[in-house]
Amino acid sequence: MCVLATWRLIHDGAGDAAWNMAVDEAILEAVRLGEVPPTLRFYRWTRPAISLGRSQQWAKVIHLAHCYQRHIPVVQRLTGGKAVLHGHDLTLCAVIPLRCLLPAHRVNEVHLRIVNALARGLHRLGIDARPARHADPHALHGTHAGCFEYALPGDLTSSEGVKLVGGAQYRRAEVVMEQMSIPVEPLPERLRGCLKPWREPPPSPLQGIPVDELMRAIAQGFADEFRVEWQAALLSAAEIDRAHQLVDKYSIPLHESMLDTPAEPSFI
Repeated sequence: MCVLATWRLIHDGAGDAAWNMAVDEAILEAVRLGEVPPTLRFYRWTRPAISLGRSQQWAKVIHLAHCYQRHIPVVQRLTGGKAVLHGHDLTLCAVIPLRCLLPAHRVNEVHLRIVNALARGLHRLGIDARPARHADPHALHGTHAGCFEYALPGDLTSSEGVKLVGGAQYRRAEVVMEQMSIPVEPLPERLRGCLKPWREPPPSPLQGIPVDELMRAIAQGFADEFRVEWQAALLSAAEIDRAHQLVDKYSIPLHESMLDTPAEPSFI
């Protein structure tokens, strides 16, 4: 059991794509150094964007011309997994020392504890959410580009099998960071066709739930799962300074010389 009974809860509003990633890493470092307690951060995106998994090669995953012409920022996450489309989602980042997650230790075990926390929260809203037990064979081959194209075993899904949350994990010195995306609105039109190959993600059953209500339910789900109390907080001055130092590393600058196909006509 974690010795820290009080964890930190941050409602951080909307941020630029690279800034969002830099802040998550700054929190990871602050938790690692013992400057702040385990933290759950909710945030949004100021405009449609794409985040790629740590091991994805952006030239193989995204249509550069589309992203360039449509002014869609692309960032590479610390966490693994597939590409995630942002702008219509509620995103949360959980940064928790491994000692707080025991007996879970392996990646899948930790992921399931976090998924259980999310499921507890959604159950409070009357949503029957459950971890998937089986996967489409195409998903297991890993050839798809987008996170929400298929549900893998352990992914949180609706009773109809629709993937509700995309999550990926990263560890640094016995501290876990899991970033999770929850679509809550229709997919922005400008993101369509930006991944290759393009497969239209199914609409989420969570669309229409007020975001404030969803955040409260999820926070309570985490409190119930990990038996903690929340302390509402803002980013520390040290975290903000760290994020400013990290922000440039997350941007993938797109320019015309990199385009794989001619840019399309102006996108509205």
